[in-house]
Amino acid sequence: MDEAATAIDSVVQSSKASVFLNVFYSMSYKAPRRYSNGRNFGVERQQDFAADIVPRRPYENKGPNKWSRNLVWTASDANMPRKPQVSGTSACVSEQQRKNSAYGQRSSSVSDTRGWGSNDRGSPKSKECVCKFWKAGNCKKGDQCSFLHSWTCLPGLVMVAALEGHKKDLKGIALPQGSDKLFSAGSDGTLRIWDCHTGQCVHTINLQAEAGSLICEGPWVFLGLPNAVKAFNVQTCKDLHLNGVVGQVRAMTVGNGMLFAGTSSGSISVWKATDTESDPFTYITSLEEHHSGEVTCFIVGGQRLYSGSVDKTIKVWDLNTLECTMTLRQHTDTVTSLLCWDQYLISSSLDGTIKVWACSENGSLKVINTRRQEQSVHTLCGMGDAEGRPIIFCSYENGTVSICDLPSFEERGKMFSTNTVGAITIGPEGLLFTGDKSGKLRVWSLAGTKV
Repeated sequence: MDEAATAIDSVVQSSKASVFLNVFYSMSYKAPRRYSNGRNFGVERQQDFAADIVPRRPYENKGPNKWSRNLVWTASDANMPRKPQVSGTSACVSEQQRKNSAYGQRSSSVSDTRGWGSNDRGSPKSKECVCKFWKAGNCKKGDQCSFLHSWTCLPGLVMVAALEGHKKDLKGIALPQGSDKLFSAGSDGTLRIWDCHTGQCVHTINLQAEAGSLICEGPWVFLGLPNAVKAFNVQTCKDLHLNGVVGQVRAMTVGNGMLFAGTSSGSISVWKATDTESDPFTYITSLEEHHSGEVTCFIVGGQRLYSGSVDKTIKVWDLNTLECTMTLRQHTDTVTSLLCWDQYLISSSLDGTIKVWACSENGSLKVINTRRQEQSVHTLCGMGDAEGRPIIFCSYENGTVSICDLPSFEERGKMFSTNTVGAITIGPEGLLFTGDKSGKLRVWSLAGTKV
C-alpha cells in the first residue's frame, strides 16, 4: 500500500492547479449522491460533525441545471452510442411530493400508499431492446436492424465515455470533492485513477488484495480491503490505514460524524471523526452478533443507519446509541441495496423484489409496496432529473438498468450493459458513473449532450 500512497499524493498535487476546481467549488447545483450528501467529511469538523443529520432533500434542485463545459471525457467513436429517439414523458410526481422529498425516516402511516402503484407489478417492459449482436460488436444489419443500437433508450441520457482497464467486478466509483480525478476499485485487486479532462487512466495501483468497497465523502476517499480501511484526503494528501476490521470490507457509509464498514463476517466497524489533525479518525467499536452473514449495503436516513446482509435481513440502528432497534425480515434472499427517499425506505434483493417500507403509527417499519421483477435486483440509486423530478435507477441481473419515476415506478427508459451493473455513483452536474461485473466503467450525462 506504500505504492498507493505515493501515487495518490502525486495525483492530488497535480489536480490542485486544475481549472476544474474553480468550477467544482462554484457550482450552484449539486446532484445528490448515494452516500450522505454535503457533510464535508474531515473538513470543519468542529461545527459540522457536532450537528445531527436532519432529513435532507436529495432530489430537489435549486433552479435549472448548469451543465459544466470544463469537464471533458474523450471516447472513441466505437464507444459512442447513437442519440436515442426523443419521445414525450409525463411528470408523475407532484410539486408537493418533490418538496417533501428527503432522506430520513419520518412518521407515516403504512396505509398511505398513494402514488406507489399496485403491489406485485414490476416496471413495464420497454418496447425497445438493445441488439445483442450490436452489444458484441458484430451486428451486420446496421440501420436495418429492428433492435436498438444504443446503450440507453432514455431521452436526455447519453453515454459520453467508456473507461477500459479493470478486468473484474467494479466494487466502487468515487469522485471526491476538490479533485478532478475519478477513483475506481475492483475485485481485480487494482485501484485506478482517471483524469476527468482526458478520460485517461493516469495511475493503476496494485493493491495486492481484493477491493471490496470504495466511497468518498467530501475530500476523503475510503477504500475497503481485507481487515482494514484505507483513507486518504485529496486536499491535504493525508493517507491513513484504519485498523479494527475483521474480514473483507464489503460496504461502507458515513453518518453522524462516523464511518461504518460492513464486513464479510457480518460485523460493522465504526470510527468517529475527531478534531485532531494527526489522528482524524478514532476507532470506536465493532457491532457484532447481529448479522449472521456478510454485510452488503448501507444507507443513512435521519438518525438511523440501515444495513443489509446476505442473511436476508435489514437491521435498523440508532445513530446516537449504535443500538440495533429493529430487524426487517421480508426478503427471502440477499439484500443487495438500500435507498431512503422522502419518508420511505426502499430495498432490493436477489429474490427479485424491490420493497418500499414506511413507518407505522407504533414506530415499526412495514412493507407498503412490493415490486416483483423477473430477475434479481442488484443496485438502487436515486437522483433528480434536469427538472428536479425524482428518479430511481434499478439494476438487474441481465445488465439492464431500469430508470423509473418516484413514487409511481413508471419506467422512463433503460440503460444497457454487457454484464450486470453492480456500482452506480451520482456525480456533479448531471454526471452518472456505472461499473459492471466485467470491469467496464461508463460515464453518462443526463443533460443529453457531451459535457
